[in-house]
Amino acid sequence: MTKVTSLRRTMKMKYKVKTQLTTMVLLTLMAFGSVQASDAVSEKDNFYQAVNGKMLAVQKIRPTEASWSWFSERSLDNKKALGKELETVAAKQGTYAKGTAEQKIADLYACAIDNKQRNATARAHLQELTGPIEKARTLPELTAALQAVSAKTGTDIFVGYTVDRLPTGLRYVPRILTVTPSFTKDELEKEPQPGAWKAYREYVAHVLEEAGETPDQATAHSEAIFAMEKGLGPHLLTSEQRNDVTVQNRLLSRGKLEKLMPNMSGKTVLTNLGLNKEKQFFLSNPEYLQQLDALYVPDNLDLLKSYAVYQVYSGFAPSADIKLRDLQRNYALQRFGIAQAQDDKETASRMVQNMLSYEFGQIYMKNHCTAAIINDVKTMINEIRHVYQQRLEANDWLSPATRAKAVDKLSHLRVFVGGPAEDDKPIIESMPDVMAPQDGGDLLANVMHNGALEKQQVHALLGTNFNPNKWYAFDPQDVNAAYIPENNSITIPAGILQPLFYDAKASRGANLGGIGVVIGHEISHAFDPNGSKYDSEGRLKNWWKAKDYEAFQKLSAAFGPYYDSYTFGKGLHENGKLVSNEAIADCGGLSVATELSHGDKGTLCDLYRTFATVFATKMTDQLLLYLVQNDPHPTGEARVNGALSSTNGFYKAYDIEPGDGMYVEPQKRVHLW
Repeated sequence: MTKVTSLRRTMKMKYKVKTQLTTMVLLTLMAFGSVQASDAVSEKDNFYQAVNGKMLAVQKIRPTEASWSWFSERSLDNKKALGKELETVAAKQGTYAKGTAEQKIADLYACAIDNKQRNATARAHLQELTGPIEKARTLPELTAALQAVSAKTGTDIFVGYTVDRLPTGLRYVPRILTVTPSFTKDELEKEPQPGAWKAYREYVAHVLEEAGETPDQATAHSEAIFAMEKGLGPHLLTSEQRNDVTVQNRLLSRGKLEKLMPNMSGKTVLTNLGLNKEKQFFLSNPEYLQQLDALYVPDNLDLLKSYAVYQVYSGFAPSADIKLRDLQRNYALQRFGIAQAQDDKETASRMVQNMLSYEFGQIYMKNHCTAAIINDVKTMINEIRHVYQQRLEANDWLSPATRAKAVDKLSHLRVFVGGPAEDDKPIIESMPDVMAPQDGGDLLANVMHNGALEKQQVHALLGTNFNPNKWYAFDPQDVNAAYIPENNSITIPAGILQPLFYDAKASRGANLGGIGVVIGHEISHAFDPNGSKYDSEGRLKNWWKAKDYEAFQKLSAAFGPYYDSYTFGKGLHENGKLVSNEAIADCGGLSVATELSHGDKGTLCDLYRTFATVFATKMTDQLLLYLVQNDPHPTGEARVNGALSSTNGFYKAYDIEPGDGMYVEPQKRVHLW
């Protein structure tokens, strides 16, 4: 139920400009929330607690995780099943033909699990990259050293790029990316938890010590790095801006982009990136790039060198020697309140599954997805789409012209279920050339080598056209779903087509409350405040009459204040403005599933209980705070109770009346479609 942009998610770019610590714990963006158990809670007063409270009171978060949910449980089940497949393939390492999926899986796993080899070779690889950085005596020399890192590994340290389709056309153009602080704008304004800033400074200092600095130098540089990041903090995007397609799709001309980087020399930066012909660039935050460039001055040379070295060492830490890997991992565990690390075997298995996700996706499809399942889900999609069409056609606040455009967009919705066909390879192959241990390959060498190959593939897309008919969002084994505005599509991967979300043997109501709500949720995204800006072909185009859009904005604006009222944890509350798009999708999906129940009380009760169960969640306090500030999805209790309290069918199924905790006055209930 995550809305994604096509290429940024699909290519799985290993853009190591910033350590992505959160990927270790955020298994999905769909399901996180919090719960506090209480006895004898009535369904009429707190439906989420009534359904989930007793179970969550005894449910424990795995010591290696930051949360528990049905999404994460099924994701872990999928990883475990694929881990067994990996072991079977790995048992015959050295026997496979070069370039086959089996060869890449077996050889990459052999590299990942060989701690002795990692310890013996990783530091030399890192020092080869950072040696020229440390020796730089001028900014041009530093720029040249950073360019060498990019050429050897595909990693751009301060400024880099990926590609996206033009908002009004199909052609791929560069999206400029910049190094950003490890903390968000909110976290740099207010420390997320006591000691968080200190722990980060200590981590940076330890990394710099591992890179060869003395303890005193490393401490001084870590303090300076954090001070620099705090200074950049006010210029970062807010969480709301990061989820606003208008902000994300800002385009700049080449001339304006170059002028933002007078100190780095914008022309030199673009030349070093190989962007010599492009005239337009995506840049979501020009102000931040300008502020980053202001730091690129001779007086900051020493600081910039240390920052670059830190970025290299920290960015490659997961694939480096065990000491450096554990240094980063222990910081991440502390950051998100995780009790213990995974063992080396599990760590290596997950790493290989992630790096070769397409190959493992094909394995998953063969073993866990049938044509019957796909056809059954597509039938439900057609039912749900038909309900949306009827609602649009009967809409009383849209003009005929806008209504016709909306129906046209719905009719052109692309539907992807299960996974890509075997010959439908991703446009960017994450590990095209795995070098075997017996041929001199080791884990970090493979990561760097393939990073450079990835960047070449990205560069080759420039000037070509986006294909709207490809499978883009997620791998088959992912427990998630998506609407992609750039090709007006919904994607339901095979990984989510299992209980509690979908079960061919379950009741109609249970499947409507699980996968049915998921499907309705994704279709709703086509008409939320972000999705509504795209037309039927995925172009950013205004297809609304002015008065219709005013009415749309008025209805959608009500979701923010409505969800603001939900509180939880230690003085926290939902950020209604941040979660409103996902809340609109939740309410839309639940409303459509309710209509398909045709008023049958038994079906409705199954539907609502499954919906509530699906979002049962526990998490650490640290992760809860992070998600409240950054995740555009409501937390579990708010998204369940909030959507149910705005669904008229729920009131009839459970006889909800004034005075009940779940009761919301009719005029205060939120609805859009």
